[in-house]
Amino acid sequence: MKSEYRQAVESVIAQEAKLAEVAHLYAGAAAREKQLAEALRLNQETLARYESHVSELESQMRISSRGGSESEVQIQ
Repeated sequence: MKSEYRQAVESVIAQEAKLAEVAHLYAGAAAREKQLAEALRLNQETLARYESHVSELESQMRISSRGGSESEVQIQ
């Protein structure tokens, strides 16, 4: 009986150690997930700004190229 009790107590102690390790790993993973989510959000916002800027520049280029060809037509 004492041997069975000792084994049961050792199993409890070993399982508590495993649980503590997994809880620690989980906390680290949760913190990393928050960091990655923030990095993802910031990168998406930056990409949207760059895309918007490119669209503005393309629009300006189309306007200036139309204006240039119209003035060339008038000169000829």
